[in-house]
Amino acid sequence: MGGRPLNNEPDGMLGAIIASESLGLTDTMINGAGGCRSRAQIMMHDLIPAYEPENQGCTGSKFFSRQSRLPCTYLGNDDIVFGTSAKVSSGVESVSSITGRRAILLDTLGASLLCTDYTGLTGSSDTSPITLEDDLSSMSLPEGFDAATDAILSSLDLESGEDGAVNLFGYGLMDLGWEAGAEELRRILEPMGAKVGCVAGCMPSKESLRSCGKAALNVMVHPEYCRRTVRSLEERFGIPSLRPSEGAPVGYPATRSFVKEVAAELGLDPSPSLAIIDEDARAVHKVLMNCDRASASLHCKGFTIDGDSSVVYPLTKWLCDTFGMRPRHVRPTDGEYSPEIGRYLGPLGFSDALEGAEGEVMLVFSDGLTALEGRLACDDTGYVETRIPHGRLMDLMGRTLVGLRGCRYVLDEMMNGLTRFRCGQPTEVEYRPGCCRKREGDTQSV
Repeated sequence: MGGRPLNNEPDGMLGAIIASESLGLTDTMINGAGGCRSRAQIMMHDLIPAYEPENQGCTGSKFFSRQSRLPCTYLGNDDIVFGTSAKVSSGVESVSSITGRRAILLDTLGASLLCTDYTGLTGSSDTSPITLEDDLSSMSLPEGFDAATDAILSSLDLESGEDGAVNLFGYGLMDLGWEAGAEELRRILEPMGAKVGCVAGCMPSKESLRSCGKAALNVMVHPEYCRRTVRSLEERFGIPSLRPSEGAPVGYPATRSFVKEVAAELGLDPSPSLAIIDEDARAVHKVLMNCDRASASLHCKGFTIDGDSSVVYPLTKWLCDTFGMRPRHVRPTDGEYSPEIGRYLGPLGFSDALEGAEGEVMLVFSDGLTALEGRLACDDTGYVETRIPHGRLMDLMGRTLVGLRGCRYVLDEMMNGLTRFRCGQPTEVEYRPGCCRKREGDTQSV
């Protein structure tokens, strides 16, 4: 059969759930069947690694069903026939009486097909749920994340003024090792004097969220996840925004660019942060040169990559420019940086990689389950996990994609994931003192 291929990417419903849980201010109430909740529960268990005991009070509400996250209306046949407003109203009041928080009401595909008026569901503005006009099932994960974030922040009475801080948007629970990643973003920005106020998608404090309107700059780490939200904040508070020209700070080149652009917007000197990045790059370069057969073996070898365009773009450039690799299939799942990716690949003669090119593939950058499946195949291809769903049971090492720790993670997975035989002897070590001095301090090699 012809036509468009089946879309296997997660939809806006999941994105909205992740956004609500990322902010941590609301109960995420799923209006749909129980199976929809179960799927999301499993995903949230993976995305929030730290264990927290269940709220015992939630046993008093059938909508929680003994689990204190993601209450659900559990729609059945009768609800589809007679309507859902009564059950939704009862659910919202029940949940609010236990947690004391407002709920954001998210319709599943089945619920969205029912014509139901949700205005005036409860008699109190404190318990009235936050609703979305959007059809989440027709949206992508980033679009759903953005829509829910915007709806929740728009419902808050945010503080105004200016405290000179920087808000980081578009980064959250969906990112690999988000806790370590949030630390890395602060690590590369704060040495130059940038005060990071709120990392909105990483379960921030209520105080930092309510101060979002006072920031001097909103930085879109992944613009595809936050354009709508940032635009709303600019309209409400006049806060300018920054879209990193090289994508998210993934890899040393994009991390340097990220720091320079934030510094330029704030009128800061980026030198202190760049010095930290260069120092880390020098240390990594020494390790790579000690095992230079591994990095040299990547030259002209193929790789495939898919995922958020703000990650695909900087990773593709890093692999091609630094290691001389050849892109076989570059597949961004959104259009945010797709034009930049096309303009980069075209002059190199790799435009066919956007559709998929034939040839040997040495490295695959993919979601965790695809990477796990590939490793179990026991071939000589290396796999690097860059996106959800995760392939690891747990992460105790702080693996992330952004910042300096992200650079080390990607390189470590690349080099150690290749199972081809190597004798271990260096190929390009020069023992003449002049050559050694010349190489010392070369930071741009990684």
